Amino acid sequence: MRPLAVLFSRLLPASPLLACALPGGEGGPFRVERRLGAMGTSLVVVLEAPTREEALEASERAVRAIEAAEARLSTWREDTELARLNRAPVGEAVEISAELARDLAEARRWWRETGGTFDPGCGALVEAWGLREGGRLPSQGEVVSARQAGFADLALEGRSAVRRHDRLRIEEGGFGKGAGLDDALAALEGTAVSEATIDLGGQVAVRGRGPFPVAIANPDRRDESLLLAEIDRGSLSTSGNSERRSTVGGRSFGHLLDPRTGEPAPDFGSVTVWAPSATASDCLSTGLFVLGPEEALAWADGRTGIEVVVIERASGGWRARATPGFRGRLRPLGQDVRLEFLPSETSR
Repeated sequence: MRPLAVLFSRLLPASPLLACALPGGEGGPFRVERRLGAMGTSLVVVLEAPTREEALEASERAVRAIEAAEARLSTWREDTELARLNRAPVGEAVEISAELARDLAEARRWWRETGGTFDPGCGALVEAWGLREGGRLPSQGEVVSARQAGFADLALEGRSAVRRHDRLRIEEGGFGKGAGLDDALAALEGTAVSEATIDLGGQVAVRGRGPFPVAIANPDRRDESLLLAEIDRGSLSTSGNSERRSTVGGRSFGHLLDPRTGEPAPDFGSVTVWAPSATASDCLSTGLFVLGPEEALAWADGRTGIEVVVIERASGGWRARATPGFRGRLRPLGQDVRLEFLPSETSR
């Protein structure tokens, strides 16, 4: 997107907003930037449209779509559709909305594709490790008990959902932001928006001509960028433990759990996924982090439309390995980053 010029502002209810005319035309195109909170994190919407009114209206559509996704998926509230499903009696069929059915079906797809390393049904493990309360060290028995329930215990048939285990609790943390971003981009369809970038807690989705620059953070310090990626479609999502670590009884651990062991996944750095949909990139960055660096890159090898960057701690700095589709789109931002690209299939 082009730089801001001749700024003016207007406040909408609970939604800071900045709108400006861009150079090169009388009265337009217009760029709108909004910064607010959503889904427990920061939301930044930046878009361009031919007129101020069209830009403002489109930005409102995007924000309302994300708010609707939060009202459907949040498990930090008791009044959402997913929270109610988590409380449904075992064995009782619950009719869910078409939107929630779509979200859960998409999450199920990537649960299967990752062999279960992405498992949004791991709420019992999240509770066992106390990840919402600052962390705790569960007993081995608690871990074994929590591992008895997972996404396999949710039966889905169209708009009918059945919990098949009393410990099944679906966590939206691995797919909720992606679903919200996809809804926001869908809300822009049919509008006059020419370009849009939506950043929800560090996950970015784009629409328009591009290329759009997206920074990839240092796995240890989110306010420091190690790489700059340029994307022209879809969404970029990064999973790591830079901001969500717990220390209990002298043990430090991250918030990304391995459903196969019930333990926190080894913290090697981070995984970034660029995928056609935000839901896919959200699910896959989590699942591939749990797989670990080598298996994550092997999983991505040859998968059309999905690109992966693995960042690992290395002597004197960081080692970043990227799949071939990132070649020409990725560059390091410091001397302490060694960037490597995997060979393409045609070069082997």
